[in-house]
Parts: sequence; structure tokens; C-alpha cells
Amino acid sequence: MKKVKIGEFRDRASELIRRAASGETVVILNRDREVAKIVPITTKTERAIGLGCLAGTAEIRGDIEAPIAAPDDWFQDPI
Repeated sequence: MKKVKIGEFRDRASELIRRAASGETVVILNRDREVAKIVPITTKTERAIGLGCLAGTAEIRGDIEAPIAAPDDWFQDPI
């Protein structure tokens, strides 16, 4: 991660944007306080990798629609 002051960013904006496009994060500082961040954009193919990666790993056991307690047990007075 590269940190640059706002004046330096103004002077070298094209170069810093190219660095961000190649994968580096650039943080812009104003009076030593972080005010902006330039990050690379992820493509649709990169985001799609995580989607569905757990497909087929879960197993359903038993009846998932049946209540876990009898209806008479739902509204008992506290002891």
C-alpha cells in the first residue's frame, strides 16, 4: 500500500492510477490524515469465483419443516 500526500497525488495522478490498476492500493493523505483510497477494480470473473463455492457441501438431515417443540410447549407460563 502506497501512501501519498494530496499535492504529490496531484502531480503524479496518472502514474499512481496506473499503479492501482496493476493491483496496488494508493492512499491519499491530507495533513497526514487518510482521506481517500484508490483500489483496483475486480472483474466479474474474479468475483464469481466465490459464488457457489460451497455448493453441494451441506447435508439436510430429517424433517426441516416440522416444529422442534410440541405446540403445547410454545406458550408455557414461566415457573
